[in-house]
Amino acid sequence: VISHESVLAVDYKTNRVIPADPQQVPDGLLRQMGAYQAALERVFPDRRVGTAILWTQAATLMHLPPDLVLARFANALS
Repeated sequence: VISHESVLAVDYKTNRVIPADPQQVPDGLLRQMGAYQAALERVFPDRRVGTAILWTQAATLMHLPPDLVLARFANALS
């Protein structure tokens, strides 16, 4: 979702077990969303960038903290 002020990358996930909060999201998904966050920040340097997961099983949108996804992505690179 792109607006004049922000960009939001939403990934749809069909997991049957839905984490209660972003810290409980599996590392692989957080790394993936961190890659999206990092890439979009480079493409849209003048806009606020965020990521979220849409859990289709419960039709709920979980916004992910940028610092969390970027830290997990950075850990995967080191």
